[in-house]
Amino acid sequence: MSSIAETSVFVAAHALASWAGAGRAVTPSAAIKPALVPDAAAVLGVVCPAKVRRLSDVPEVQRAWLTAVAAGLVTIEGSRAVRAEPAPTLGPDAWYAALEQVIAVQIGDPCEADPRICCLVTLNLLAEEAPPLGQALREAAEQEMRQRGDWDWRVYRLIDGHPVDRLLPILVAFGALDDRLMVTELGEHARKEVGKRLPLPITPDLSAAEVLARIATAPPEEVPELLWRWRIENYVPGSRTVVDRLPELLRATTEASPAGRLSVIEVVAERGDAEALWQAVCDLPPLGPHARWWLNAEIEGDRQWRAVDYALAALDRHGATDARYVLLDMMGGDLHEGVRGSGHPEADRLLAALPPTSPAIPAYQLKISVAGAWHRVLVPENYSLGDLHQIIRKLFGWSDDHLHVFRVGKRRYSDPFRPLEECGDEDLCRLNRALPAPRSALRYTYDLGDCWEHEILLEKILTEEIAVPICVDGHGDNPIEDYNPDYPEEPVPFDRDAINERLARLVPVDGDDQDEVTG
Repeated sequence: MSSIAETSVFVAAHALASWAGAGRAVTPSAAIKPALVPDAAAVLGVVCPAKVRRLSDVPEVQRAWLTAVAAGLVTIEGSRAVRAEPAPTLGPDAWYAALEQVIAVQIGDPCEADPRICCLVTLNLLAEEAPPLGQALREAAEQEMRQRGDWDWRVYRLIDGHPVDRLLPILVAFGALDDRLMVTELGEHARKEVGKRLPLPITPDLSAAEVLARIATAPPEEVPELLWRWRIENYVPGSRTVVDRLPELLRATTEASPAGRLSVIEVVAERGDAEALWQAVCDLPPLGPHARWWLNAEIEGDRQWRAVDYALAALDRHGATDARYVLLDMMGGDLHEGVRGSGHPEADRLLAALPPTSPAIPAYQLKISVAGAWHRVLVPENYSLGDLHQIIRKLFGWSDDHLHVFRVGKRRYSDPFRPLEECGDEDLCRLNRALPAPRSALRYTYDLGDCWEHEILLEKILTEEIAVPICVDGHGDNPIEDYNPDYPEEPVPFDRDAINERLARLVPVDGDDQDEVTG
């Protein structure tokens, strides 16, 4: 494989790592501080605007810095970036991790699709014997993305440049394309890696079994939209002329993986007239426990069977840690004994993935900031975003009379009982996935009219287990909700003891309402 260290982006990344040296100031999101960006640009010999407000104002510097961080050439220690000593070996995995990070940050998709899809489509087109170039490449990419169902009419209203045009310099900088835009050995590696990580497109011509295999690897919040493409005859993005093929798909889940089966079950559950569907499958072994639960007709053993089915789906999608958290939510007690007694045909596979003894659940130290006030709070990592919403309410005194939304990267999550368009279920996204590592962050908006914007930063992960969330520090008065100047209110100052009294009453609900916090 071509020398990774000699690609232009890694040459620049090494230069910035040397510049970082013993320490350079970074923002909470690990970006170079704006005041230092001109210095970094000078190191790379790139033009820098007179006024820099953020690292993204100089894309070449941002690209090299993202690469240095993703490849481990610099490490983040608190509010400073330090050159890694000794420098790590740069292999294909580090190269791909950096490419994926740069694409995620620098390529905005016009239709909010995963930008890696456009990357794969572009590389595939350029790998053809007579590849299209220029406008022909843009048009070919648009056609392929529309056929996949990932792009719609919005691609024709682009203002900030075509995604393909923004991708090409990135792929050249990483050595995936040469100067003539020919796919290189590194480019073939990128095609392979992106292809492994992306779900295959779903089209109406697929069989039910093929659909189930493909949605098993898709993020749960994307499954309903993916299934529209299969359920609708002659699918066109934006169309809603339904040919109801859910009964066929539901019956096919008897031979599907737990992840595929549960994806369909969740879609069926969202229908207001699903009783007939549940009645039709309540005696089928893999579906019966789920159908009887929805029909309020559970029999002995159904709960354990469903817990194992959900845990297996979590195992396949997210790993053993999430599988254990599902069992703790839905089963409790001796997990190994419960799994063994479930009667599930894949119980042994789950048992093999569980630790012999239940380890402590790490605690996340979060700093939550809004309108000049901030609170530092410890939260178990297995809590969901829905739990975190309830915690934020208690921290800042929000009444919960308004809608709210979380933003995790390019995905959004909201209350499933007050759903918002294009939002996933906040109760199904745990903190350990939303905030996978220290310095990662997400945003939360409360009241979509007044838009109280909160930044939530993971400062550190503690090994000590905690029973309930704990506020450890804070500063500033709470914002005043629905402020009316005709009836002024006094702001509520930070009171850690009062906050912890409220937090102590928050108890996650066990069982099927996973991770819901009440109180």
